[in-house]
Amino acid sequence: MRSPLGKPSPHSQSRRFLGPALGLAVLGVAVLLGACQQGGARVEQLASTVDSLESSNRTLQSRVHALRDTLRSGAERPPGERGTKLEPAVFFPSGSAWLTDRGKETLDGHAETIRARYGDREFRIQGYTDNVPIGDSLRQIYPSNWYLSAQRAAAVAHYLDQAHDLQVPTLEIGAFGPQSPVAPNETAEGRRQNRRVEIVIAEPRPDPGF
Repeated sequence: MRSPLGKPSPHSQSRRFLGPALGLAVLGVAVLLGACQQGGARVEQLASTVDSLESSNRTLQSRVHALRDTLRSGAERPPGERGTKLEPAVFFPSGSAWLTDRGKETLDGHAETIRARYGDREFRIQGYTDNVPIGDSLRQIYPSNWYLSAQRAAAVAHYLDQAHDLQVPTLEIGAFGPQSPVAPNETAEGRRQNRRVEIVIAEPRPDPGF
């Protein structure tokens, strides 16, 4: 359509320039959509990879814990620790050999386990401490961590005897002091785990074969 003077009308000029512009806009939208789709696929792929790695990590951690338990219960354990360790250990407050109510509840459960499953077996009671030296205020009661660990083991033996009439003629009490920690002593939680007494059921005596 032309104007009375023979020149193209403004509408026709707008259509001539608008057509290519619309084409470029559509092309741009298509490119953006394609990029978004590719980006979404990439994110999904990365998320799937992360999930796979996390699953593999959990599997490896489980294997590490299983191997560690095997070593602790097998022939590689230090002398005096061979046997079946009852879980959980009995824990003590810092600088104390007094049994807590929770410790007594733990020992009540262990006493039932010993009677039901290990009635014909001997067992040992092993006391441990964290690596914090005995303070001046407690040194007259517990001269060293070795002494404190022995007192903790003796407290457990006394409770099993008095509360459950549970003892064996060859009962062994071991004082390990700060040796053989089960957790880092650099943290409060680690030290709490190390202030413990463990009950270890001895291996069965070999059959003499008579």
